[in-house]
Amino acid sequence: MFDNPNLNDRRATSATDAKKVFSPQNDLHPTNEYLTDTSKDGGDYCLIRCTMPAGLVVPMHSHADRETFYVLSGKLDALREDRWEKLGPGDVFDVRDGTRHAWRNSSQEAASIICVTTTKVARFLQDISISAADTSSEAHAERFLRLVHAYGYWLASPEENAAVGLDVSWSGHRD
Repeated sequence: MFDNPNLNDRRATSATDAKKVFSPQNDLHPTNEYLTDTSKDGGDYCLIRCTMPAGLVVPMHSHADRETFYVLSGKLDALREDRWEKLGPGDVFDVRDGTRHAWRNSSQEAASIICVTTTKVARFLQDISISAADTSSEAHAERFLRLVHAYGYWLASPEENAAVGLDVSWSGHRD
């Protein structure tokens, strides 16, 4: 039995423990708070609170893992294959296995979402996290691309991102 029955007070991390995630935008990074553990079972699920600052773009990508997102606050645009959807608080965005998807926060305020995904995706997000001491964006991009390939994920090229309205540069690297 739980010592504290109020689940809102039970957090695996705090805002100060949030991890900045690599982004092709050197000045903008999503941050993730892991609300559940990331077990060794890659098929298990994980719950993550993600904060996306104004102006942030998460380029088009896909993976074999399903993700379901619930918007807590703010406004976001979410891409599923070739169609953008406008999302706000209370909206759900479900991404089936292998679906190409992307995010952009074109509003003036940060947005916060809850992501339910596999622990494999959660471990990838932890692996691509950066610290304040990290300085070389070129080294980050190289490491990020190595991890994308190691996990078997797909990234859109700059041209594929441009075709759906996203301006993304991977520091000269191509998928």
